[in-house]
Amino acid sequence: MAKLYPSDIWRRGDALDPLEKLVALALLDYGDRIYPSQSHVAAKTGLSLATVKRVMRSLRVKLVISTKRSRKGLAYAFVMAHADTLESVTQTPQKCQPDTGSVSHRATNYPKNYPPNPGAPDGAAGGWEVPSDVEGRIRIRDPRADIASQLKVCRRVMVQHGLTEDEARRSWRDLCLGWARTGRAAYDLLNEQVQQLAGARDVRAVLLHRLKGVAA
Repeated sequence: MAKLYPSDIWRRGDALDPLEKLVALALLDYGDRIYPSQSHVAAKTGLSLATVKRVMRSLRVKLVISTKRSRKGLAYAFVMAHADTLESVTQTPQKCQPDTGSVSHRATNYPKNYPPNPGAPDGAAGGWEVPSDVEGRIRIRDPRADIASQLKVCRRVMVQHGLTEDEARRSWRDLCLGWARTGRAAYDLLNEQVQQLAGARDVRAVLLHRLKGVAA
């Protein structure tokens, strides 16, 4: 069966959001045999355990990975269409054993000429910059913070919920202040507020109001 490489993940483009790419790459990085618990994936990526669980579910829905439960845990397998040929590229199911406290993995022989990571949109321009003092506080609490990826996904979610570009910029600053204050990633804070919008008549107004409170 064909072997997957990081370039196969990158070629998915906008079909996967930054967090989905990060978790998929973390799984792929374990090589031919995978033995992570979800808590190990969380530690490896710097994401919260709740976020990893949510992203794993999303990857299954998008048919990037599949899981099969066994007596020893979950068996993971990559099941995804190659971006160029649309042929099925599948790896042998890779068993996820119980957490043993170690995160050892077998080295993977990546091709020498796989395409570079495509650059993310310049979200820092035009008022999306994180003030240096706020970024410093974020990194004290979350040394592995990926601010650029968090910005990209938060920006998309806020616009999807009706916020204008200017409102989303202001809310991004509020999310960063909340991130610096609590150590919880901006997307986790945003997702928490989005989950409480059920039944709201004016989703945009309610979300704006709730995001202002995140910074306090």
